[in-house]
Amino acid sequence: MAPTADWSDQVALLVAAAEEAAERTRRDAEQRADERIAEADRAAGYRVEAAETEAREILAGARAQAERLTTEATDARERATLEAAARVADLEDAARAESKRIRAEADEYAKLVRASAEEEARALTREARFVAQGVLKEGTGLHDDLQEMSRSLRRNAERLLGDVRDAHARMAGEIDRTVGPDTGAAAGGRGDEPRRARVDDDPDVPEFIPPR
Repeated sequence: MAPTADWSDQVALLVAAAEEAAERTRRDAEQRADERIAEADRAAGYRVEAAETEAREILAGARAQAERLTTEATDARERATLEAAARVADLEDAARAESKRIRAEADEYAKLVRASAEEEARALTREARFVAQGVLKEGTGLHDDLQEMSRSLRRNAERLLGDVRDAHARMAGEIDRTVGPDTGAAAGGRGDEPRRARVDDDPDVPEFIPPR
């Protein structure tokens, strides 16, 4: 009976040792699992913290970028407003300068037109005076010519009148020598006898001779 008891005790010891080893293994496994879980929790915490930090950094960056973009947009809007105002001012200055230039050109053109009109008026006045002088000169010459013609006609008329008187005297003398003196008037002769022309009877003066 003793050997059997020994084997039983040894088996009990072996079982107890196995259970103790299993318990230690279990505890070790649990400890390692707990350590791994804690490490995983720490790693997860680190990752979450890192993610949160990264998210905060990203959010901060986004906010900073948004603020920067807002600032840039504000600056751009202000610059655009300033540039537009400057452009408007430049356009106004250009418009005023163009208006001033056009007004100056218009004044200069008006001066040229006025000067041309005055020169044309002076030229027309000179031409009118020249024409008037020519007309006066021509009229004076015509007047002189007419006076000279009148004097020539008068001289010719007087010469013709003298010639007619001389012819009349010669014809009267010839008649007196041919028919004798006229005695009919003194003796109371016939009234139908031809009257002897007298030498002192003057013929009519032509109508174109002006009266003296």
